[in-house]
Amino acid sequence: MKKNIQDKAAKAGDWADADLSKARQAAFPNLKPAREPVSLRIPGITLDKIRRLANRRGIPYQELINSWLTERADEEMKAA
Repeated sequence: MKKNIQDKAAKAGDWADADLSKARQAAFPNLKPAREPVSLRIPGITLDKIRRLANRRGIPYQELINSWLTERADEEMKAA
């Protein structure tokens, strides 16, 4: 374990003398936007329905909820 820590410190030291004057900002166009965890209180029967619907579509229920919320928020923003 101690050797691993020393190896990491040595590798980190390799960057100390690096010339970053010609470095460019990286772009990652295929990354998904970061998501924030949210806690919701949903009646159990409603959550069961959502889980069954998501299962029929073959996607996680959180993804289904997220897509519904995104669609609705976009509709509301257009109407406002």
